[in-house]
Amino acid sequence: MKKLSKIIDIILYVIAAIVLTAAFSSAILDKPMLFSSVRSNSMYPVFQRSDMILIKSLSEKDTLNIGDIVVFKVEEGSLSTKGWIVHRIIEGDEVTGYITKGDANDYTDQATGETGPIQRNWIVSRVVTINNKPVKIPLIGYLPLWMEKFQTTPYAMPLIAVLLAVIIGISELAVNKRKNKKKKKNNLTMQFVYFLGGITISIIMLATMLATSQRIVVPYQVSEKSQGALLGSNIGIIRVGDEIQKPLSELSNKGFLPVIATITTSNENFSFSHPLTTLAPGETIKTEFQLIASEKGDFNDTISIGMFYPFLPPKLIYSLATKSFWLALIIVSLIPGIPLMLCPLIDSKLRRKTIKEIRRLRRRILRHLPIFDSRIL
Repeated sequence: MKKLSKIIDIILYVIAAIVLTAAFSSAILDKPMLFSSVRSNSMYPVFQRSDMILIKSLSEKDTLNIGDIVVFKVEEGSLSTKGWIVHRIIEGDEVTGYITKGDANDYTDQATGETGPIQRNWIVSRVVTINNKPVKIPLIGYLPLWMEKFQTTPYAMPLIAVLLAVIIGISELAVNKRKNKKKKKNNLTMQFVYFLGGITISIIMLATMLATSQRIVVPYQVSEKSQGALLGSNIGIIRVGDEIQKPLSELSNKGFLPVIATITTSNENFSFSHPLTTLAPGETIKTEFQLIASEKGDFNDTISIGMFYPFLPPKLIYSLATKSFWLALIIVSLIPGIPLMLCPLIDSKLRRKTIKEIRRLRRRILRHLPIFDSRIL
């Protein structure tokens, strides 16, 4: 039974690690990575809602074939509001676009008038198959689908983090109670639980802040003489020396605690109406940007809008965000988790046990290394 319990624990840890890695990578890259959750039953019976499917990212050189099940996001038409879609290619090519359809649907996506042919650059991944059967894990997809609901209520995730901390505390009491009844060899299990608990809280904080933050790409062109429109750009083609002022984004705090908002970019020609502001609970503000065209060329600038919990002073968070949005995000998210991670070093009893076990582990490792001679050590 003990061996079976360990095997089950390992399987659960592996699944949790896969889900967290996939979710974290997807959030950073803004597209599904490694795995994707099925949101509907449109592909039944191949897979259904809550299945977690294995996907392979596609490069520009990869070719697509009729019958491939692909992951794509429509950029125009009413289907563009549906997010990432997993459907099968039934017609088309890279030049004219692809006709897609869910296996359980009566009509193609294009026949309903919701979108035109799927462009090649809209398709980011292909479902991995073995003997024409997709690789999937049933039910696991419910977890990411459930967590998506908290993106509109950003303070729900921190509450879950607090709940996890409480569970960790209760587990410690239970472990200590068992140890009082029966002596066991000291090990690093409790220290590992503290560290894992702190990392879990930090990851949840990071995911929550990332979900409410924005990264806006602004394409435009600067010319010496001409002006005009540019496809996909709200700035277009402007002349050297022009000053452009445009709306940027609406920032909203739907939680019950203040949120620190920063707006940064690497291009010094941009300035913002609210580069650093603190949003009170329920507050909404409209932001603008100003651009001074100083030199000609084609530009594709990224503006990072960070929504941070007030774990550090606002000016310090803004200073970190000006250096790197990701640096600020990681440091702020680590703040609530660090006390739990350092608990084994702060508590005198745990500190002594930790040092003792590390030394014991070091001796065991050295004994198994042939390059070390125990007589020398």
